[in-house]
Amino acid sequence: MAESLRIQAGSGAADVEAFIRFPFHLYKGFPHWVPPLLLERREFLDPAKNPVFEYAKIQTFLAFRGTEVVGTIVAICNSRYGEFHNDERHIGFFGLFECTQDQEVATALFKAASEWLGKQGMTVLRGPVNLTTNDIVGLLVEGFDDDPTILMPYNPPYYGGLMEAAGFAQTKDLFAFTLAERDYRGQLDSVAIKLAERGHVKIRPVDLKRWPEELAFVRSCYNVAWAKNWGFVPWTDRELAFIAKELKPLIDPRLAFVAEVDGKPAGFSISVPDANQAIKLAKGKLLPFGLLKIIWKLKVSKCTRLRTIAMGVLPEHRRRGIDAILVHHLVRQSVAYGCPVSEMGWILEDNQPMLSALRQIGARKTKTYRVYDRAI
Repeated sequence: MAESLRIQAGSGAADVEAFIRFPFHLYKGFPHWVPPLLLERREFLDPAKNPVFEYAKIQTFLAFRGTEVVGTIVAICNSRYGEFHNDERHIGFFGLFECTQDQEVATALFKAASEWLGKQGMTVLRGPVNLTTNDIVGLLVEGFDDDPTILMPYNPPYYGGLMEAAGFAQTKDLFAFTLAERDYRGQLDSVAIKLAERGHVKIRPVDLKRWPEELAFVRSCYNVAWAKNWGFVPWTDRELAFIAKELKPLIDPRLAFVAEVDGKPAGFSISVPDANQAIKLAKGKLLPFGLLKIIWKLKVSKCTRLRTIAMGVLPEHRRRGIDAILVHHLVRQSVAYGCPVSEMGWILEDNQPMLSALRQIGARKTKTYRVYDRAI
């Protein structure tokens, strides 16, 4: 006879530790799961270190059968989302959902998150979002036979069924595309050259010696370029600094560049080696040998795949074809860098111009991530 189920609101260091360690037990037997670094997860859920806690109300919940953790979820009331999306100001979010293949557990976790968010005045539960739409978003529903790239989700195939049985419905799909060197046949070469010459566009690498200035442009360009996108909320200065601290060691000027028009920044593209290939070797721990394995993979063995994290063009320059020039430059640079495969994503399901452009250059849709809604 199964032990009774208990849902407990997280509080204190012991609950945080139980929360972040549960997936290490859950994903045994899932070869494509990439164990996160425990140190990074502790900082991510630390209100003193993660700037999201400065404006969002966040509550973790753990599901227990007896003394065993069988599920986790976090409820998020994001005031900045409500301010930026006035028509959706009563949407609350859930994230970091992990669960055994047990509908009772999933339903109870969603109920706990819904009740807590209902007390905050929310009327819709949306997710998974970990912890904002600028972080890891969506539930993997297609593409389970591959490791996730850095900052992309992975979950067991049964999660979708648990969510739908709990009353959730799809609200938006997000796609990841893979472009392999063998599939690119130079479709953009001549076009990109002509566009660059005609529009006075030059591509230069990110200048790491001027990192604060470069970061400031990336933030302003990203916030303007993505302003009308579904789910978008601008980065705060502290959020971007928090993310940049994690990513800076991976930034290589050959893969991160700025498009300039007449000498002024007009757009950017940032890709990084897929550090998940290195992080996976550490199995969650930096000591005693995890850090050495990560360094070895990044510096010696090298990652074999890139991930394009962000790309943006200022609105006043969008008709110059700068996006095509950036993609072309990325393709050529990734080959020179020694990574024959690049994953680009995520891309909204209704972003037809980008989807069409990627298909035209031989990119293949390899993964689908789904965001769900349910009334509270």
